[in-house]
Amino acid sequence: MDAPKFAVFSSNLGWIALVWRGRSLVELTFGHPTPGAARRALNAADAELAEELPEFAEDWVTRLRDYAEGDHRDDFLDIDLDLPGATDFQVAVLNCCRRIPAGTVVTYAELADAAGHPGAARAVGQVMATNRFPLVVPCHRVVAAGGLMGGYSAPQGLDMKERLLREEGIVFSSEQDS
Repeated sequence: MDAPKFAVFSSNLGWIALVWRGRSLVELTFGHPTPGAARRALNAADAELAEELPEFAEDWVTRLRDYAEGDHRDDFLDIDLDLPGATDFQVAVLNCCRRIPAGTVVTYAELADAAGHPGAARAVGQVMATNRFPLVVPCHRVVAAGGLMGGYSAPQGLDMKERLLREEGIVFSSEQDS
């Protein structure tokens, strides 16, 4: 089995780090103030810095930078995810989440229904909270019932979620709370 490799790069969404094994994405983190912070945020401690990026990884970097620049046409569906140990439920939720188009939100309950598990909104929330592939699996597009933002575990938390949604044309304002 190939050893995992990682790369760190800058973007309009802060520093991004990604890990891959073979041609599959293992993990992605973004929104960090420094390259070191992005690296430290990775769970793949055994990953080695890629001396040179393979063509597919260069493509991912370009596409993620384009997304960060405001081009939200890419759905990243062609990027294979490394999901060892994931349950059928987790895989179904992640796959359904990947298909939420930019500029659209669904609730945790709606995502549970789409994944074939009606009534599992809280479990969907757990899958989203532990999503290792933000942006590629756009968990920022999943919101709580009643039009509330819900949570977001990326750096800057709900501020980042609100920013991502706003850049996709969806506005959650603090005026809704008053």
